[in-house]
Amino acid sequence: MRLSLVPGVCGLAVLLTAPVTAQHPLPARSFEPSLPAVAPQPAPPVVEWWRNGGPRIRLTDQRLGPALRNGVERSSLLRGLVDRIEASNVFVYAGIDPRMIKGLAGRLVFVGSAGTHRYLRVMLHPELGGDQMIATLAHELQHVVEVIEHPEVDSESALTTLYERIGQSNRAGGLQGWETNAALDMGYEVRRELNIGTAAALARREAAKREARN
Repeated sequence: MRLSLVPGVCGLAVLLTAPVTAQHPLPARSFEPSLPAVAPQPAPPVVEWWRNGGPRIRLTDQRLGPALRNGVERSSLLRGLVDRIEASNVFVYAGIDPRMIKGLAGRLVFVGSAGTHRYLRVMLHPELGGDQMIATLAHELQHVVEVIEHPEVDSESALTTLYERIGQSNRAGGLQGWETNAALDMGYEVRRELNIGTAAALARREAAKREARN
């Protein structure tokens, strides 16, 4: 059974048992507005990740670069997630999955561990764009932070055990899994930040136009 889509909602993320992943439905196309970018905000302090393995968030698809940069500039919540991950021992490979099941927006997969480091993969639906992509990425990165906060998660089975304990049973794409309120809230709140910033930018633009006419 596939969950119905609700316009205006980033979607659900579900952790599957085999393989261990998190997935959530693809938002309806009508949900995607055409929104201009706002003026960049000061970048957060650089985390000294280079001392131990390099950057934690590693993009495997060039389409995610602009989305992540835009999101970090416009959302303090997303900046906080990025800082938290960059200061951790978890590496995240984020990309686009052209074969993702229809109706799903993103998923999280446990890849493996080596020494003190753990490796995850975040994949997004290729039809996502704009603020949808940013909010979905934030949703998945919240799941990454949940893994960071539980150092005992060092395998697929351990990840499943974690979400059986901290998550709520859910289904996406016809598969049994789990969701967390924290990830749902993160997606909603990041989208709210993006909308507020866009509205402020539009208001400034209209004020500038009125001033120019006068």
